Amino acid sequence: MDNSQFQQTLELHSQNIAGLMDNQLALAAQVHVMQAALATVLLHNPERTALLATFRQYMKLSKQAAPQLADRMEALEAGMSALLGGETH
Repeated sequence: MDNSQFQQTLELHSQNIAGLMDNQLALAAQVHVMQAALATVLLHNPERTALLATFRQYMKLSKQAAPQLADRMEALEAGMSALLGGETH
């Protein structure tokens, strides 16, 4: 591979990395907006106790389905449980 091919490949990889970083930031922003909307709905829902039980069941299934993400889900799960009136661990 000559120097110009190397430069082109390096530029292409740099652009791909920048695109991935932009996508990651966009996804993080979407998650924050969705969390705020969900928190608003949950705080005003009269059935929070029932929702908490269902949420815990779904979280158990989610962690079993994606064990590599389970540790990362723990803090988010605790925050959502607190919004629903549950205990945090």
